Amino acid sequence: MVQVKPADADRLLARPDAAVRVVLIYGDDEGLVSERANRFAATVAGKDGEHLRLDMAALSEDPGRLVDEANSIPMFGGQRAISLRVSGNRSIEDALAALLAAPPKDSWVIVIAGELRKSSPLRKLAEESKGAWAVPCYADTARDLDRLIDDETRAAGVTIAPEARELLKTLIGSDRLMSRAEVQKLCLYAIGSPGITADDVRALIGDGGVAALDETVDALASGDAAALDRGYRRLVSSGTPGFVVAGAAQRHFNFLEKARAAIDDGQSPDSVVRSAVPPIYPFSRQPAVARQIERWAPARIERALSMLDTAVRDSRLNGNLADEIVGETLHLVATLAPRRG
Repeated sequence: MVQVKPADADRLLARPDAAVRVVLIYGDDEGLVSERANRFAATVAGKDGEHLRLDMAALSEDPGRLVDEANSIPMFGGQRAISLRVSGNRSIEDALAALLAAPPKDSWVIVIAGELRKSSPLRKLAEESKGAWAVPCYADTARDLDRLIDDETRAAGVTIAPEARELLKTLIGSDRLMSRAEVQKLCLYAIGSPGITADDVRALIGDGGVAALDETVDALASGDAAALDRGYRRLVSSGTPGFVVAGAAQRHFNFLEKARAAIDDGQSPDSVVRSAVPPIYPFSRQPAVARQIERWAPARIERALSMLDTAVRDSRLNGNLADEIVGETLHLVATLAPRRG
């Protein structure tokens, strides 16, 4: 049985075990799930390897594709990372069981999922198989947030006042990617100044910024290209990095993915929106989000998430073009939005 403890997750993922070729990364902190999955893929693939992203739609068209891809020899040598985002009600346990019975030699399969119950067949398979790891990702503790803040301020060469740190920790923590993005934004703002103050935290990590992000993300999911363009330009010009906007879009489409699965199981869009965690606020926004859930089919959501994942990765690799890369991707995602009627 290989059930990774949360405290050991980062250490184990930083040193891949060649005997473990299937890694399930799951949990309610979607940002931490994405961060760990991307970091592990980069570690196992290295500079000379390949990173292939698959979605459930690809497997529904060709159920044997996962096994075929895992046993394919990378075109340019090296190792291959294969990321598979789980969504909807499709089952992949049989394909994973086949891989675990005959593990690939040059590939790692990274299965990305949201929260899974202990009784979930996918989670049980990973936890009970010697050739797999099950890595849970839950909301950061105060110690985790202190470590994240220390890492980012050290990398940026800035300091943060004790009262600013304590205030910041009350405003972040539910999503690792968003937390990291907010700290990075503060660090960018503080370069050249004595350090990050509580006033800086209040000014940059406040309700106004959240509302502007929500408006831009809603324009994206509604396919309103003009409103998306205005919102994105306004955010970037006010100092919000593009990757922060991309992270907000990722979280929203992860929610849409879960919401679609819920209404496919018989719940109404309105009830899903009302019971969302964290709550969708202000309440006047809820009808628009309910309409988005109705219109976005699972396959389109998967495609949007794949495009956003790629944009976040490419923006980090090309810092001088990061905002342009994200902006272009957002407009491409907006074209996927189903039209009314």
